[in-house]
Amino acid sequence: MTIQFRSWTEGLAALRERAEEVRGLTETDGTAWPNTTNGDVITIASVIDPSLQARFRSSELGRRWDHVRDDAQRASIAPHHATYAKNREFWAAVAIVCGYLDEMPVPDLWGVLADHLGDAELRNAGPAPDGAIARFDGIKTYDDMWNAQRKFLADKRGADKLPPPAGMGGSDMTIPRSTNADVLQLATYWTTQLANAKQVLGYKTAVDKWHAAIADVDQLVKSGKPDDVYPKNNEFWRTSFDVAIQVAIGDESPSKWDMFVGSVKDSVTHLPENLEHAASKAADLVAEAGHGLGKIVNETGKGLLSGLGTPLLVGGGLLGLYLITRSRGRDEQGAED
Repeated sequence: MTIQFRSWTEGLAALRERAEEVRGLTETDGTAWPNTTNGDVITIASVIDPSLQARFRSSELGRRWDHVRDDAQRASIAPHHATYAKNREFWAAVAIVCGYLDEMPVPDLWGVLADHLGDAELRNAGPAPDGAIARFDGIKTYDDMWNAQRKFLADKRGADKLPPPAGMGGSDMTIPRSTNADVLQLATYWTTQLANAKQVLGYKTAVDKWHAAIADVDQLVKSGKPDDVYPKNNEFWRTSFDVAIQVAIGDESPSKWDMFVGSVKDSVTHLPENLEHAASKAADLVAEAGHGLGKIVNETGKGLLSGLGTPLLVGGGLLGLYLITRSRGRDEQGAED
């Protein structure tokens, strides 16, 4: 059973201990912080942010947290297993925020996170077998995981076929009679998956819906016993399905690197005719911005790559640098002639 912490800072101490255990520790100039990954900090921030957003906060604290949270969100485009580059700043800000929230109710998710940080690793091809309430082998997609979880609990707890609640679309759905303890485990699982998912079309809408569902979980689970049937199972299962679909879409969508690699494969057969065009276009972009190659990479999803000619980026940009230099050399030589 997950411990219900009496304060945010009490939970923070347990979370830090867990993070140090699974990720290791860095210490410099008398200050120490866990070596949490990009995926870890996104998950931690996603648990803190709704509680802080829902309560009054000083403008100074709000600005500091927004900056730290935004940095954590930007880490979503980096490898989730890699150590987060701003761990020192992140953990310092989390300590201040937890101190501010100490007189506020502590969500059960904070305790679950302190118990399970680092348990589930992000995979590139579907979910891990650990589905929070049971192990599900052979699951290929996140919506399949949701279906497996629902079937498992429907068989275990019983279920009802219910129409959508007022204000929610959809049709009749088989809803398990999940307990408060079941829902708490599932809420933690899907919060982690959503926090780690690629932010493709529809992501913000899914996050907004999920925040509302998590607020209900936080309020209702505390007022009931672990084995009581969760009062809002109908709403929870429908919202978690939307989250599962969103995570599945993100999991199956290509990253910018995937698109780049695919473009390389497609364009390599047209290498000779692309070289000159790539050099010319690249020179123009570098003249516009000092981070020309970085801009090119960041514009991949906007179709810029196809206009530049993918070979510009082959070999970590070395070929592009060579072409840019050669192009400039020709311009300068032409001016002298």
